[in-house]
Order: sequence, then structure tokens, then C-alpha cells
Amino acid sequence: MGDRSFDLAEELQRGAQYLSQRLMPAAGAIPHIPGIDVYGVTLPLNGVAGGDLVTYINFQDRFDLDARIRRALSRGHTGVAQTLQRLKRKAGVLVADVAGHDFTDAARALMLHQAFHTGALYEMDMHGQITTRLFEQINTRFCKSATLRNLAADRDAASFITLIYGEISNTGRFSFVSAGHPSPLVFSREFDRFVDITEDRLVSFPPIGLQPGEDQADAKRYQRALGYKKRYTVNNLNLMGQGDVLLLYTDGLLDQLSPYRQQELERSVSRARDGTTREICETILLDRRNMAEQTDDLTLVVIKYH
Repeated sequence: MGDRSFDLAEELQRGAQYLSQRLMPAAGAIPHIPGIDVYGVTLPLNGVAGGDLVTYINFQDRFDLDARIRRALSRGHTGVAQTLQRLKRKAGVLVADVAGHDFTDAARALMLHQAFHTGALYEMDMHGQITTRLFEQINTRFCKSATLRNLAADRDAASFITLIYGEISNTGRFSFVSAGHPSPLVFSREFDRFVDITEDRLVSFPPIGLQPGEDQADAKRYQRALGYKKRYTVNNLNLMGQGDVLLLYTDGLLDQLSPYRQQELERSVSRARDGTTREICETILLDRRNMAEQTDDLTLVVIKYH
């Protein structure tokens, strides 16, 4: 019996490692667009698999944009064709944090990964771009799904997800939707510090799965005690100058109980600001590791404008 229990534990460990590896984007999945350098990493708390997720959309590689443009023009959809043309100079990145850091939370992150990419394909077919409607649908599904709540250790308190999805263009413009996620940080190379961003450009909504949308057709069928959320809107940042750095991350990076705070993060970026995004990322993680023990899953994406 003891040997059998050991075999089962070993098999579960292998399964968790396999899931974690498949959730991590391959090196080739990181988008390459002119003038923009991107690098990201996810570090599960248990070293195997957790609830953080990062995934990219390299529009040029994932979709045949020229074929889609020709089809849109043949149907008289010139606006869609123009939108598709702009995607040649854009890339998308999704960072999400499933509440909890166990194997079941990694399973929920995998479900989000598949829902996002399935929805993205539908959005591209319908609109030639990813719209906020995708996140309305994901939120609705995660609100309603008993399966997702059953996977959580605490069905009421731990069945939600914070999420940020943004698209970076070759001009340095970053457009994003946030659902309860830490706000992006922009480091100015010129001023050697994080820049102040007005609240109207950092609008965030409740985490995914917490509140159904107020205009969702079936909302009354699964009323939640916390009420209903407003419709998602898009934030736009135009603060990226040459050499500036944009950070997307989960709350495992700036834990409120950790001595590694935003001021320390700013110093880390300053020291590595002339390096590649990979070097900046590695510097941040090294400084954080030297200053404080990791207490949560940690994800960091670094975007640099050349």
C-alpha cells in the first residue's frame, strides 16, 4: 500500500509538471514586432504548477492576415480590412492570476487559456480584432460554471480570476482591459522612474467570475450576492518613449507583506534599463529573490520600446 501511494503521488507530480510546461508559452510564441522587445516568465510557488497564466497573440504568425483582408474587401467590409491591416504592427499579451496556487488552480488557468484563444479566433472571424465582448463572454462563463467553482478549494472565496489583456503597437501605444488586476507600470528612461498615470487611464473592473455583466441576457438566471458589473472599457496608454519599459505582473511580484515594494522594483528596472527585456526581467527577479521569499505564484512580462 505504501509503495502504491508513493506511485500515485509521483504520478500526480508528473501530471502537474506536464500541465505547467504546456501552460508556459514556447520561446517562439513571444511576439516580435518592429521597435518592441517582449519577454515574460511565470514562477509557480510550489515550483511545479500554479494559478498564474501568461499567453501571447502574435497576430502575424497566428492568423493569415492577408487572406482575411482579401476576404473582408471582397465582402465590402473596408473597416474590418483596415483593422486587420493594423494588427500587422500589434501583439497581444494576456496575464491572469487564478486565486490559489494549487494543481487545481493550474487546471482552471488551462481552462481560461483555451477559452481565451477559442474566443479570440471567433472575434477575429466576426470583427477582425479582439473586442471587449470576448471578456464579457469569459466572465459570464466563469460566473456560471459550477465545474470551475468545484475545482476551487473554497468555492465562494477562491473561484475568481484577475486578468489583464493588452495590445502593444509598434508606436508604443498600449491598449488594455483589466479585471481586478494590478495596474501596469511604465518606467521612463528619460526620467529614470515610474511615471504617474491618471486613474481614468487605469480603469479596472471586478475579477473574472465574480459578478455577471449587468446587460448580459441571462444574468438574472444566476444572480450573485455581489451584484452586477458594468460593461468592460478599454484603457489606452501613450506614455512609452524610446527606451521606456512597460511591466505587467501578478500580485506575487509586489506582495503587500514583502519588503520588495514598488520603490525597490523601480530601482531594479533602473539598474537594468539599458539591457534587453530578458535581462531586465532577470534583474527584477534576482533582486526580489534576494530581498524576500516568494509567497505566491509570480508572473512578470517586460515590454520595451526601442
